Amino acid sequence: MPYMLNRFGKESFLRALGRYWFLVALSSLVLASFVSTPLALLSAFAFTFLVPGLVFHRFFKMETCQLLAFIPTFSVLVSTQLVYYTSLLFGYSSATIAGTFVVWLLFYGVVEWRKPATISLRSFIRTAKRNRAILVILVLTFALSFAVLYRSVWFESDNGIVLTGSNWQDTPLHYEIIESINSGNFPPQMPYYSGEKMTYHYFVDFHTAILEKVYGYLPQLLPFLNAVFIAVFALAIYSLARPNGKRAAAFSTIIATFGWGFSYFGFFSALANGTFNPAQNYAYQYNGLFGLPPIFDNLLQQRPLLIGLPAFVLVLALLRNMDNKQGVILAGIMTGFVFPFHAVSFICCYLAYFAFLLLNIRSFKTHYFCFLISAVVALPFLFSGSVSVPLVIAPLWYILFMKENPVLFYFLNLGVPFIVSLVFIKKVDGVFLKLVCLFLFLIPNLASITPNPWDMYKFFIFAWIPLAVLSGAALSKIKKSVAFVLLLLSILTSANVILYNLGTNYTAANWNEYELGMWVRENTLERSVFLTYYSIHCPPVMIGGRLTVASYVNWAYGHGVPWDDIKARCDDIDSAYTGNSDNLMQIVNLYNVTYIYVGADELRNFPGCAERFNVVEWLRPVYNGTLRIYEVVL
Repeated sequence: MPYMLNRFGKESFLRALGRYWFLVALSSLVLASFVSTPLALLSAFAFTFLVPGLVFHRFFKMETCQLLAFIPTFSVLVSTQLVYYTSLLFGYSSATIAGTFVVWLLFYGVVEWRKPATISLRSFIRTAKRNRAILVILVLTFALSFAVLYRSVWFESDNGIVLTGSNWQDTPLHYEIIESINSGNFPPQMPYYSGEKMTYHYFVDFHTAILEKVYGYLPQLLPFLNAVFIAVFALAIYSLARPNGKRAAAFSTIIATFGWGFSYFGFFSALANGTFNPAQNYAYQYNGLFGLPPIFDNLLQQRPLLIGLPAFVLVLALLRNMDNKQGVILAGIMTGFVFPFHAVSFICCYLAYFAFLLLNIRSFKTHYFCFLISAVVALPFLFSGSVSVPLVIAPLWYILFMKENPVLFYFLNLGVPFIVSLVFIKKVDGVFLKLVCLFLFLIPNLASITPNPWDMYKFFIFAWIPLAVLSGAALSKIKKSVAFVLLLLSILTSANVILYNLGTNYTAANWNEYELGMWVRENTLERSVFLTYYSIHCPPVMIGGRLTVASYVNWAYGHGVPWDDIKARCDDIDSAYTGNSDNLMQIVNLYNVTYIYVGADELRNFPGCAERFNVVEWLRPVYNGTLRIYEVVL
């Protein structure tokens, strides 16, 4: 036998080992994950960020830079969908998640055997050597993003858990979704508005929940993942801009990730006057002159954008090559998959395709049917769990939130890149990107299609993508010294964003509230409904993973719940905390309440509520101290 192996099989065996080493490593990782939670987490990263993309890229023709952005983006889109549908059949659990990893492992093995990969480690190294600038930019982007997020998201201070800066308001929502899903809320109802089916496009948080589920409670995972997604977004921008040249691609990546307008004027004015206060010098003014929040501020806090943006960028990159029918098909697939992650991204991808059709009107039928696949892929979510929002042909965003001269407003908010793109519009190639930018810019100024009109501003965030690529191409064509000065003036607002996030120290939960949240996780039934004040930071939900009758009202409103219904529910909560036991019983029965929480917000808004609850016979105190929990024992 050794002779036969040596005579006929040694060379083939070594060649096979070289080809299948990654498959062997993945198999070993899956087996090891059953006995080690850190390795289970590493396995989850591999099978949600790498493997699906490594499987499917073989069926589509892409350039190397484009491929490197495609693999993690497509992997997240597809792997999350597989876990979702598998969990609908078998229940959401660590075993179900591990089962999907085995499926991907088998799929990868079969495809590797029948259709070898088009990218190898050697070709990756060659690409990295040819594009060293993007390596530096990606490393710095990840490092800077992680440093800011590490200090501002779930940072443990002497006073408690810090969620500060840009993440103070919206990030608790994401923790509520993640922790409630991992505590049995699947298929999810709104943890912040119990009893109502989830209408929010929550799959970015579902992806995070999947990673956390295989390991155990790990809230520190979120800042790391956000930084990874921001780096992937930067890589996608580079791949979109690379046909304009390396210099243009590097400029475009920096502008797309860190650029914005002139809101830093107030920042430098405060520094010069000695009045600078990081807690009061935010980079934008809600409903004010600088009324568009900068791109980096959005990347730090708007988690759905972290997948919606790179998916949109890759759709643009695939459609930009108008002769690549495979690219059109893949753009349609990605558009369909992105719908449960980010509805606005889904719409923007279709607008990009509309621009593509206008420029290819002669081949309308061929390209249109290629792209119809996106509607098929998104169909289950288009009719299940998504909110129906009527199209309003009126610029509600413009009417409600723009109080200044519109020309001045857009010049100040979009800054140097906007000006450069206009000045050099004829000298920069890219009719497709110019048309997409125009469509996305006009939409919020003509119509409203989001439950909360304020969210229409996100179309400007997507318009920023082609704008950044066009301005980067323009800067690459002018004198280097002038280009670098303009580049610096384009990104100074992000310095303000960073200082704001690092200079604030808002506590989301003190250590007493954290301990109560952990007690809730360990001592109450999953899917229990808590009656609480409708506040942003709610330990039984954000940490404990349970459901609440109502959290911050703008979350439910932004996700399609009518304002009158929210107001009525908040009135019921007020009545429960201030009325008699009969009022309380009606509300407990109406919302299936199992526990009542009395914390700092409850005591501040409803003085004396604890004393009233103490004399209600069918309430049993189960957690006592400055913070209290009462169990309903009707």
